[in-house]
Amino acid sequence: MIVFADYAPWYDLLYRDKDYAGETSFVEARLRDHGTSSGKLLDIGCGTGLHALAFAQRGWNVTGIDLSDEMIASAKARVAQAGLPIQFRQGDVREAGPERDYDVVVSLFHVASYQTSRDALAAMFRTAHAALKPGGLFLFDYWYGGAVLAQGVETRVKVIEQKPLRLTRIAQSVHDEQAATVTVNYTLFCEDSDRATIRRVDEAHHMRYWFPFEIDAALAASGFEPGTHAAWLTLDAPSSKSWAAYTVARRRVSP
Repeated sequence: MIVFADYAPWYDLLYRDKDYAGETSFVEARLRDHGTSSGKLLDIGCGTGLHALAFAQRGWNVTGIDLSDEMIASAKARVAQAGLPIQFRQGDVREAGPERDYDVVVSLFHVASYQTSRDALAAMFRTAHAALKPGGLFLFDYWYGGAVLAQGVETRVKVIEQKPLRLTRIAQSVHDEQAATVTVNYTLFCEDSDRATIRRVDEAHHMRYWFPFEIDAALAASGFEPGTHAAWLTLDAPSSKSWAAYTVARRRVSP
């Protein structure tokens, strides 16, 4: 099953409080730190295209790919309305496509943690490698294992209302420490008061948390120099305080 398929139409409402513009500004600053401030950018696992849109508004030449047809349809509708020349296509981040000679590849909102094996993670990294020009940058985020182990999992409930819509999401997580995975079982109640309808959606999202040494090993095997690691939206080392971390890596100039 492709996750997000059933509740893709509700996705943007669910994450309406996510600061896509602020995250894009942060990513741009880290790219500048590594010597790149403009050019061709590929967003793998782009979702409904909000990060891609923010990059394009800042002058990047953007392409996005995502596994979900529904997400890609939303992304295309969004950029058509904005009048920006972003290219989107449906595709698997573990399979290299036709994209080549990009200055930057980004993969945001924990796409790397949807790769639940080392082979899958390495395949995703090979996709980024194939798309980048020599010396190009790869920035991605992931669930940091130290924080997951320190904090543990819990049941969470989120309610968002934007009349006539009301979304209630219950997230119940199961931790498999031996496999270093967390299965997040989502139950969503999607209410539309105008239509007097309530729809229930159930999805299981299988996630893998990672440690920097595992990330670096997969990067090295995929043709990248060792990455720099930090807690998301900071310059600090990953810590037990935040599940979200990120890595910036550079494609090797020579084999």
